[in-house]
Amino acid sequence: MPDPDGLRGKARRLMDGDSRKHIDIKRHRARFILCAGIVILFAMFLLSISVGPTGVQNPVEALMNLWSAISKGGEGLTPEELAVYSSRLPRTVAAIGVGVGLAVAGSAYQAVIRNPLVDPYIMGVSSGAGTMAVAVIAFDFTFFGLFSPHSIYLTAASAIVGGLVAFGTTMLLAQRAGGTTNSYVLSGVVVGLVFSAVQTVMIVFSGDRISSALMWLFGSFASISLVEAFSVLIPALVLSIIVLRYAKELNLVLLGEDQARQMGLDVRRFNALILILASVLASVCVAFVGIIGFVGLVIPHFCRMLFGGDHRLVLPASMAFGGCLMIFADLLSRMIVLGIELPVGAITTLIGVPVFAYLLIRKGRIYNG
Repeated sequence: MPDPDGLRGKARRLMDGDSRKHIDIKRHRARFILCAGIVILFAMFLLSISVGPTGVQNPVEALMNLWSAISKGGEGLTPEELAVYSSRLPRTVAAIGVGVGLAVAGSAYQAVIRNPLVDPYIMGVSSGAGTMAVAVIAFDFTFFGLFSPHSIYLTAASAIVGGLVAFGTTMLLAQRAGGTTNSYVLSGVVVGLVFSAVQTVMIVFSGDRISSALMWLFGSFASISLVEAFSVLIPALVLSIIVLRYAKELNLVLLGEDQARQMGLDVRRFNALILILASVLASVCVAFVGIIGFVGLVIPHFCRMLFGGDHRLVLPASMAFGGCLMIFADLLSRMIVLGIELPVGAITTLIGVPVFAYLLIRKGRIYNG
């Protein structure tokens, strides 16, 4: 018969460490990761606003042009200021928000479901968001006149609704199937396949709008405005910080439901809360820019291999690496072939698949997340 005190002691050590010294070490590591992440993100931000198809600016000049454009209120800008302020800044801001949000959502899914290969795609959220977005793009669905036709906010709202509907369906089916880890994974796969099939049928009948629908499904930052970019960034950061607030509880969930209950955690309610937060976060991230895959799968897995299973370290690391990966992918999408905007979702997949395969083959044995 298990020893409750030993069980509680193990849980407390996972949440708080074995000693005060251990706690201090964890805090220092968390602060280091946070500071290093901010520095790396800022460096990637400078690179992104300095480099573009229209030319390359010195990072100092790019910052000066950005500041000058902001001080002018975006009016009467020089070509250099216009390139930084109107083209590169919005997509960089959006890339940071999407990268942070998808990485945190993936970390949350993987912790609650206790499967390192889960992400918004597996849960069906991305497929649901894509289905509703395609319905708007291809058939001018306006929610019965609530939005004007061809509105980007209509597409965004539809994507969020579609993602949440898909998530709710996955949750309902998983609970009916027993509420186990495998139930969530299999239910998400089934729901995602259904929505993907509906997408395919709608695309076949979309006529001359097929290119717009496909571009959204593949993901792109090309046409996002500054207002839309901050509409992604701010909710993504807020929701990510809320998830980060529950890092200790996510650690506790890793011990198993029985152990977590003995520590006083309402596991069912907590899991539902985190899954809802992660689904809203993923839906917000794809709302304005389309479906971008593999970030929520590779980044959390990579961070767990680097820092172990402690979410006080994994979550801030995921935020930093997720933002950097998305900025890098966006740079590649606009610079690989000058004059042609490649889908960001395709770039992240091309980057993510070999990286994930390498991590799985070379580091899988030491994975302790």
